[in-house]
Amino acid sequence: MTTPKPLTPSPEPPQGHYEVKDTKDRVCLLADMGLQFRVLYTNTDNETGTGIFNLPITANATGFCGVEHSNLNLTFYDDNFRARFDFSKANNHFHVSGFYFSYTELPSIFPGTKSPDGRRLINNNTMNIFSTDADKSYMCNADMNITVTKDVSILVRKVQLQPFGVKSGQFSSAQECPEDSNKGDNTVQIVIGVAMGVGVVVVLVSYIVVKKRTVNATSYADLY
Repeated sequence: MTTPKPLTPSPEPPQGHYEVKDTKDRVCLLADMGLQFRVLYTNTDNETGTGIFNLPITANATGFCGVEHSNLNLTFYDDNFRARFDFSKANNHFHVSGFYFSYTELPSIFPGTKSPDGRRLINNNTMNIFSTDADKSYMCNADMNITVTKDVSILVRKVQLQPFGVKSGQFSSAQECPEDSNKGDNTVQIVIGVAMGVGVVVVLVSYIVVKKRTVNATSYADLY
């Protein structure tokens, strides 16, 4: 297995295309976006470090499409990282209603980590972002910094999402975010209520070899 190298400095997150298909092999969920994760951790000096890494365009996309609930699962780096977006639809609108993130503190991404190969799980089920008319897709070109928990934030770049009503594998007409009309600073800060309703589970598995799937070394190309 080829391990990723630390990011110094971090490259810009590339925009990837991800889709989910239903049981009849029809595309039912579409997502174009670039994601950069910033994750706080404790190093061997008991100081706080920041692991910075991008969602690779080679991430494996799976998920579920329902009438009122859908989700998008993205796994990458030998399944050591998994991000799941939950979508809900009600009152003719849809939005991102939850985010689940599991990851391994790989020393190559978290230099000097106190818990090498430790597993961590983050879950926020109180989200309400990217609200859009149910018959449209959501689009935003502005950079958005989303604080998921006190330890995890995500930079979202050039996003277009449609978790419901996809026809012929194509996005419906886009409803653009209000921030795109701002001609000034186009970086939007979104801080979700992390003090209430956020479940955080930490599982430390120090110095245990995590079962990894053998993948082509190019899986890590987007770290550079």
